[in-house]
Amino acid sequence: MKKIALALIVLALVCTGLFADDYTSSKGTNDSEFDPNKTVEFVQETTSKNRIVTKGTVDKSLYSQPIFITSFGQSTEGAMLETVMKRCKLNYTYSPTATADKISGVKTLVIAVGASTKGLGAAGISIDDELARAKAIMDVVKKENITVICVHIGGSARRGQISDVLTDMVLEESSYLVLKEDANFDYKFTKYASEHNLPVSLIYGTKDCIDVFKSLYN
Repeated sequence: MKKIALALIVLALVCTGLFADDYTSSKGTNDSEFDPNKTVEFVQETTSKNRIVTKGTVDKSLYSQPIFITSFGQSTEGAMLETVMKRCKLNYTYSPTATADKISGVKTLVIAVGASTKGLGAAGISIDDELARAKAIMDVVKKENITVICVHIGGSARRGQISDVLTDMVLEESSYLVLKEDANFDYKFTKYASEHNLPVSLIYGTKDCIDVFKSLYN
């Protein structure tokens, strides 16, 4: 019980930190294959005064409630996204390890992408199992034509081989992308959105995701 309580306290502190007012650039972690010491030139469009930049037109009629939220990669961003839904007072179900049968019949699926070896370990899930679960869910999405929002709010620290494989699975069926802009250091997301005529909202900090979803479900 003490271990569980400690884990909940740590998660709460992480959520509080990521929703702080000041922007903090994401840094590489042990869960990431992205090298924080490698300089990558890209023009950041969001700023502390212009915190959300949306490219393309978002068709709000596509996104009905209740919303189903799951995680691909078992990073803490899934819990962050649940906090967003609570603050927006939206009707949702959050199940980070949901199996494909739980997705059947869902109208709007929001997927928090970003792999964490620590998160996977805590959930008792191997990388292969997580990839298989993700594939099974996306198969249901394709079969039932479920509306998907791809959310990547972990920044550059959640970029890496496994994270990108999971992201690519989601991108193929997404109708809207929401991401913390420093994850777009190689223009992966905006390039895909442009090529497939998808709207994308770039956010300056994690907390800006709240305003994105408030606007979406206004």
